[in-house]
Amino acid sequence: MQTPAPAAPRPLDDARHQQVHDAVRALVREQGVQISMDAVAARAGCSKQTLYARYGSKQALLLQVLSEDSLNAVTLTGVPDAATLRPRLVAFARDHLARLSEPGTIGTARLVTGQATQFPDEVRALYAIWIDGMQGRLAAWLQQAMRRGLLRHDDPHCAAELLLGMIVGLDFDRQRFLVPHRDTTSLQSHWAEFAVDSFLRAFAPPASRT
Repeated sequence: MQTPAPAAPRPLDDARHQQVHDAVRALVREQGVQISMDAVAARAGCSKQTLYARYGSKQALLLQVLSEDSLNAVTLTGVPDAATLRPRLVAFARDHLARLSEPGTIGTARLVTGQATQFPDEVRALYAIWIDGMQGRLAAWLQQAMRRGLLRHDDPHCAAELLLGMIVGLDFDRQRFLVPHRDTTSLQSHWAEFAVDSFLRAFAPPASRT
């Protein structure tokens, strides 16, 4: 699926756009990428012609909504320093675990995975937005920390992938197989701190190693 040309600029807080955004998010949770413009229009309370006029195509609409969700997802902000490195990474880890435990997240993942063979381009695009996008933003933040001497210099994308794997651990698999997982703030916070502290020990700059 080729990346569609962007639609005409409009305020992100536009009321109609928000209705469409909410409709697409709900339908993706219910149906995966196999949604139709008819269903979006009915859910958003507008005509299909309005959707095509504003967004151009179903693919363009889907990518725009999910890209906005990705940018609004858990992320790291500000320039890391010695005082904020650990707290910000722990907060990121907690938020990521909480989002993975939200009702509907595992169901959406199952739907999208099940549709990968039938809709490979759409599913690859979702991976690029959700997973690659998060890894890229995390890598850029970790690279700042490396340049400031807060972490040892290494490949920031590999470091980001390692940290994300440490944060999630087996928890998403536990949800997939319907066994108890870290579904409380207390459990998520404990694991977030454990994962981040383990990562920071592994990537401590040489001067701070004992």
